[in-house]
Amino acid sequence: MIMENDQKTDCGSGLKKTSKQSKPSAAALLPLADLIQGYARRLENLATWRDVLQRHYYRVEAGEAPHDFIRFLQAWRESGVDKDDVAFFTISWQAEQSADEIFETDAKLNELSAKIRAIEQREGLDELDEFDPDHPETPADWKTLNGKSNRRFQAVEKIRDARFIGWLRRHGELDMADLYANDRAAFDRRREAGRCKVYGPMPDTTADAMQGGHRGY
Repeated sequence: MIMENDQKTDCGSGLKKTSKQSKPSAAALLPLADLIQGYARRLENLATWRDVLQRHYYRVEAGEAPHDFIRFLQAWRESGVDKDDVAFFTISWQAEQSADEIFETDAKLNELSAKIRAIEQREGLDELDEFDPDHPETPADWKTLNGKSNRRFQAVEKIRDARFIGWLRRHGELDMADLYANDRAAFDRRREAGRCKVYGPMPDTTADAMQGGHRGY
């Protein structure tokens, strides 16, 4: 009796070949696809930034809205003008808007939030109030759901971060994506430097509070 298996012998070489080989999943290939698209986008930006700037300024002079603001920012940066921090902040903000949508659309997170709110309404809490998870009089069912919600939120955060990195890579921001993935503190410093150039420094609330505290003296 001949036994069949998943291996076949190459008579020429004597090596065994498997007839069935595991294939990577679509999810595993997505980061590679993002990188390929990102490198192509980066090369395109290097080759076309002058044309992109020219078309943008023509549109502005004609009173038309910018066609692709991300490409304009990237072209602006490629021009060599010292606006890198501004581009960094604005592009990262655009990526955040896209990635953060998952917090609004995740069905499980929304379901838990609705159940938590229902308990708060049952107990007479105002819309902006919530229970203290550590208080002994906090309802047990609220504590259970709150724990589940926190765990789900952490899981969604990981998905959000992956989407954020993917968005940056697909738009040619490979360095920004790598910085976010490998050195979050450095990323945050770059983002804050750009935000300060766009909106100015954050107000010193501590100083304001101290001044307010001395006004009665």
